Amino acid sequence: MIPKEDLQKIIIMETLTDDMLEKIAPAIQLIQVGDQETIFEEGEKADRFYMLKSGKILLEKQISSNVTVSLGAIKPGYSFGWSAIFGEPYSFLAVSAEESEIFTIESDTIVSVLESDHSMGFLVMGSLTRMMKNRMTRIEEQFLRAIREHPDIESLLI
Repeated sequence: MIPKEDLQKIIIMETLTDDMLEKIAPAIQLIQVGDQETIFEEGEKADRFYMLKSGKILLEKQISSNVTVSLGAIKPGYSFGWSAIFGEPYSFLAVSAEESEIFTIESDTIVSVLESDHSMGFLVMGSLTRMMKNRMTRIEEQFLRAIREHPDIESLLI
């Protein structure tokens, strides 16, 4: 079983009580992935939720046969594969940028636990919502900076 002290280092788990952590810990597994290992691909059934213990994970999206865009990097303490909670296919590629340790839980299990304990569900979804907002803000800033700095658009802004 994963020690609750390790789970408390994960942002979506840090507000959970000891009882809540003890309830979910038995369902969480620790996996290790090597450098440049694909964790999941865009469009696959989202059957697992992931929380990074150590290492670095890149989130990427292929927008053409020749162009892949990096959507960001996941650092320890952060989670990814949120689609598993929402019952949607994965919306991007997740690949390790280095050897990494990842906590993972099956989608059916995490959904069941969060539905059975509404207080835990509320705390986890609140943390997840804040992370989503922060990620969307960063993506928006990157997009706007790219537009402002594009030579064809820059002349229109003057």
